Amino acid sequence: MQPFQPLRPLTAWNLNYGDTQCVALRDYGEGDDRLTFGIVPAPNGETYELIVARKHKGPQFAEELEGTVDFGSGPVKAWLLHYSSEHRDVDLYQYRISAAEMSQARTASAVTFHIKRGPDQAFELGAIPALLDGLQKCTEDLKDYWNTDGEKDGRIAVGSKGDVRTVFSSRDYPWEALSRRQEGTAQFLLLVNETGKVAGCDVLVASGVPALDAMGCIAIQGRAKFAPARDHSGKAVRSTYVTPPIVWRMDF
Repeated sequence: MQPFQPLRPLTAWNLNYGDTQCVALRDYGEGDDRLTFGIVPAPNGETYELIVARKHKGPQFAEELEGTVDFGSGPVKAWLLHYSSEHRDVDLYQYRISAAEMSQARTASAVTFHIKRGPDQAFELGAIPALLDGLQKCTEDLKDYWNTDGEKDGRIAVGSKGDVRTVFSSRDYPWEALSRRQEGTAQFLLLVNETGKVAGCDVLVASGVPALDAMGCIAIQGRAKFAPARDHSGKAVRSTYVTPPIVWRMDF
């Protein structure tokens, strides 16, 4: 049973087919209390990010919080990342759950987000089966666009090459993780375009520490450079790349 009435939507779901990710957004609330709820599947469809955003100044530094996501079948534990947009005018709460956990939404009328020692927030869902079908279709199209299985089906003759481990330094260790004495190992799924630029980054194997995972993508996407994949004619093509394990240790 919901502890309070979930917010009703102000708008219909807006499903955005982007070049690097699929995003579904919907607005709730009114005035200064207006919120945006977002659903973002990973490029491989294995995990989902659930984002709650509001126009408000957020924390100067990203913080990790312990929380849960509940579609009415019981709370799902989910550490979340609380941070600000680049210009600090939007306050963001980012949860990550598995595709299996997200499937609970198909029969749900609402979702409740809980933060340990914080207030609950609930949203009416509505038309969620059709939305999830649309997100799955978008994800399949995204896989095709980035030649995800290109080396298996023959579209890619030579895969993209690069070494992401050289882009990191001790200065990249997030303060939030240092203060908690947190370490971890993560792997990332990268979208590499025809020029060798990392156009997208998503967590493939989470470290269990959201701050480390987020910084991993920031460093890789901002600094890594690849030799792009090639087709059988030698033409550079889009591709995906799975990084080796990235290990975060406090040995400095």
